[in-house]
Amino acid sequence: MVKKLLLILFLFTLHATSFAQDSDADDRAILNNSLNGISEVVASPNPFSVTTKIRFQADEEIEIDFYVKDLLGNTIHAQKVKTKKGTNAIPFYRKELESGIYIYSLKTKSKVISKRIVIK
Repeated sequence: MVKKLLLILFLFTLHATSFAQDSDADDRAILNNSLNGISEVVASPNPFSVTTKIRFQADEEIEIDFYVKDLLGNTIHAQKVKTKKGTNAIPFYRKELESGIYIYSLKTKSKVISKRIVIK
């Protein structure tokens, strides 16, 4: 009797786990399909000494937030940018920033892409 109960419990757990994983995969697929926005983000040149351009692809015309932060998380630069469909570029000037590593982020309503830039 105990063996039958353990078998039933095992089968139920196995079925529930596979159902949950399928549900999670379905949720991720729906979320990824609904994430219209930006892709192929790259800073060039990187490292740079005076200026760099953050290039990316936009699926549609949207407004994004462009941030540059130091490694402590302090916001050094914040800017709202209206994109066009296709290739976009945001120029970023060193100004009075010291040499070092910084993190830049592009943020849409549903997605944030962060990468590093190096100022030499």
